[in-house]
Amino acid sequence: MSRDLNKATPRLKKFAEELIKKAKSDLCLDVIVVEVDRPYEVQMAYYAQGRRPSLEVNLLRKRAGLPPTTSTRKITWTMVSRHIVNLANDSSSDDLSHAIDFGIKDKMGKYCGDSKADVNKDNRPDYIQLGALAKTIDHGIVWGGDWRHKDYPHFQED
Repeated sequence: MSRDLNKATPRLKKFAEELIKKAKSDLCLDVIVVEVDRPYEVQMAYYAQGRRPSLEVNLLRKRAGLPPTTSTRKITWTMVSRHIVNLANDSSSDDLSHAIDFGIKDKMGKYCGDSKADVNKDNRPDYIQLGALAKTIDHGIVWGGDWRHKDYPHFQED
């Protein structure tokens, strides 16, 4: 798993670069890439969290190269993530990620994952503003904030 935009599809990479630039100029927000691609093993560990016993979750996390956790909060709702890439087969169609997760930095430069955060102090939630801005850049990109199980930092191609 990485934050490397070169591991995203060309369309998604272009979208991400534009969103980061416009978030800074239009919303006064510092947006960072949190995650682009992930192997299936990481998705399994993420999906297990909040559904399986801690021991099992941490075994899966260890296999995936992730640090252990004590959190029981669900962090994904699917095993069919658009982040998953498969470099082990002969098909190049699934070598690039079709999803990117973004984060907003607070005024101290730290990641702020609070969906209600108002870092730019304009009395509107920043992640909601980021989702609205994204829709002006590429109407075909799906925002996780529009889903029933909200995932405000998530954007993907369909």
